[in-house]
Amino acid sequence: MACDNRRLRILELIKKNSVGKQEQLVELLNAEGFNVTQATVSRDINELNLKKVKENGSFRYVQTTREEIVGDDKTATIFRQTVLSVVANGNLVIIKTLAGSANAVCAIIDSFELAGVFGTIAGDDCIFIAADPAVAVDIATRFSSYLTTDASGARK
Repeated sequence: MACDNRRLRILELIKKNSVGKQEQLVELLNAEGFNVTQATVSRDINELNLKKVKENGSFRYVQTTREEIVGDDKTATIFRQTVLSVVANGNLVIIKTLAGSANAVCAIIDSFELAGVFGTIAGDDCIFIAADPAVAVDIATRFSSYLTTDASGARK
């Protein structure tokens, strides 16, 4: 679980900061209390399928594009491990997460650039998605599909 929390934090960090080197990511994570090495960060970057892009003359890590992420097994895994419930109510989709996970999950949701979504807001353990009422149920259904269970009732 610590690995998943660290990886979720990496996604937040690369979104908010221009991180172009693994060493930068190591420093940022260690400053936040994650005891990581460059080798650990390298594995995380690989697992998250991050890529470097050239931006304003320098390189930075970015999350893969929406087309590459939608339906991705890693996204589904993160959702299964951190999201507790997904409900649509009118034009809102409400997602309950484990404490401390909402911002990272919200960053993933924002990366989808979903049609009909007007905006998202995350607290510590809850995300509100303001959407066109015509698509809110579809969005909730889509995210709920990541939380599927096996025959025994346990999450896959």
